[in-house]
Amino acid sequence: MSQLSWDLHLHPAPSATPRWGDGLQIWEAARDAGVRGFVWKSHEEHTAKRCLALPPGPPTAIGSASLNAWATLDSVMEAVALGARWIWGPSRDSDGRLAWDLALPPWWPELRSAIATLPHSVVLATSHLDAAGRLEFARAAAERNPTIRCSVTHSLYLPAKEATALSELGCAFEFDLYTTVYPVPDCPPADLLARAESLRETGSFVYITSDAGQAHVGNPFAFSKRCLSDLADKHGGNLVDELAVRNPTRLVGMVLPAEVAR
Repeated sequence: MSQLSWDLHLHPAPSATPRWGDGLQIWEAARDAGVRGFVWKSHEEHTAKRCLALPPGPPTAIGSASLNAWATLDSVMEAVALGARWIWGPSRDSDGRLAWDLALPPWWPELRSAIATLPHSVVLATSHLDAAGRLEFARAAAERNPTIRCSVTHSLYLPAKEATALSELGCAFEFDLYTTVYPVPDCPPADLLARAESLRETGSFVYITSDAGQAHVGNPFAFSKRCLSDLADKHGGNLVDELAVRNPTRLVGMVLPAEVAR
């Protein structure tokens, strides 16, 4: 059965939403599953400091920053200085509730200028941004390629026309297992591998994450292994191996030393 090489979208505790385990429990589960590392995403805080408190890898915990309403320009740049290599678009509204089609914060132009001067690479992950925000992330990354890479979150639900435009700007496309099994409300179910392969055939970079960590899902690595095994049984293992094993490693290799990514 397949397993993710890196899980680049994972939700440990603490969180306002019930989680399966805290950072150390997730780290230990990743080690036991043979996963090389994960990106720690939080809706409530930047996670670079929490990643630094975990044991050294492997597995390697990659910190991230968020553009949710509680964040500031200074706090994002502090998180990046502490090791955050993913910068997520917003996922919560000003009242802290789950929301979609959110706008970039008013200080985005200053952040865009600041990350353009970083001495290392970062990933701009769209999270729950609206179409205008996704395009802005894509354009910012295209101007600084390969130092900045835009990754489109929840690509399973991306309109085909928009996907084509973002692909032409060099975006990567993330397909997560959680919203494949538990579809986004008011969005019709879609075939993950069919959508992923259609983008891949245009030359786009496509990869799979879990977006797991929820208490009701259980161990996120057991969840991803089951899902990937089901996909491989239905569609064959070669494509699943590329999207779940080889491509996450390639993306991590952009932001971390090659010897860590492998």
